[in-house]
Amino acid sequence: MGGLERVAIDLAIAHRDRGLRCSIYSVYEPGVLAPQAEAAGIPVIAFHKPPGIAPRSMLAMAARLYRDQAGIVHTHNMGIHLFSAVAARLAGVPAIVNTRHGPTTSFGKPYRESHFRLAMPFTDAVVFVSDDCRRVLLRHGHIPPAKSQVIINGIRTAPFLAHPAAPGSVLPRIRFGAVGRMLPVKGHSVLIEAFAMLLVRIPAAELRIVGGGLLFEELSAQVLRLGLGSKVSIEGPHSSVHELLAEFDVLVFPSLNEGLPLVILEAMASGLPIVSTRVGGVPEVAPEGEVAWFCPPGEPQALAEAMYQAATCPQLPEMGARAREIAAARYSLQTMQNQYESLYRRVLER
Repeated sequence: MGGLERVAIDLAIAHRDRGLRCSIYSVYEPGVLAPQAEAAGIPVIAFHKPPGIAPRSMLAMAARLYRDQAGIVHTHNMGIHLFSAVAARLAGVPAIVNTRHGPTTSFGKPYRESHFRLAMPFTDAVVFVSDDCRRVLLRHGHIPPAKSQVIINGIRTAPFLAHPAAPGSVLPRIRFGAVGRMLPVKGHSVLIEAFAMLLVRIPAAELRIVGGGLLFEELSAQVLRLGLGSKVSIEGPHSSVHELLAEFDVLVFPSLNEGLPLVILEAMASGLPIVSTRVGGVPEVAPEGEVAWFCPPGEPQALAEAMYQAATCPQLPEMGARAREIAAARYSLQTMQNQYESLYRRVLER
């Protein structure tokens, strides 16, 4: 349950709304978001693949693709791409597209690219979610530049535009928020260190870290150890992100490695200025000095300074308004869908 899965479901629904027929094939199990897709009229078919090559599962997918008369197979990330691409070729599917959502796994480790390399001869296009992701992965040399394209992620902007934040409205309180799964690569421990430094300079600052995950207990213990319990809240997943973001003044994104996180686009659509590490595609979508402050990843002192600059900026409302304008104009789900549909049609014509 992460950004990749949400993009896949939203894109399928957007395609359907444009008159395309879509199904979601889950190589393993249906997953926790399957009911959401099915409630929107998108069939979810699971193939329960066991570990290893699993030829029976591959043949089952090929048979289902043939029965569904699929014209495009669109895979997400590299782990299941070879399996699904071979099944698509066995079924005679005309075109295969892959999206790479980032250069590393959720734990910050580089992907093993050998299987992805084997699938390149029968992959028609590889989409990257940012220029940074494209640059990093093209260095491996196994993705032909002519097959590569950047399509920025898109979000359902309407809920966020309808619940605008009001940055700077409760001064001298300044409310920082971080939203995302609590994994080592997300840098939340660095953020807590940075916030402890910031409090020395701005005692009225507050921080909420929302999302749950493997490090929930560890981060909670860190907050207690540093004596920040009255100023820092560690929380599980939130059911309504657009309402949550409206309660912040600034979104903080302390990740150590990234592709293009949806929460950056959601925060911008909510009208929040951004403090972020300079990772992945974040600087590409959130212009520095216009809507965002950046710092190197993994450096608490630098992050604390960026947060201080945001907290003392008199133009927070104006920066938030500019962030909303950019998100609405450039990063909607409809914009992403249009670009993918155009790509599908180009590879089919080829």
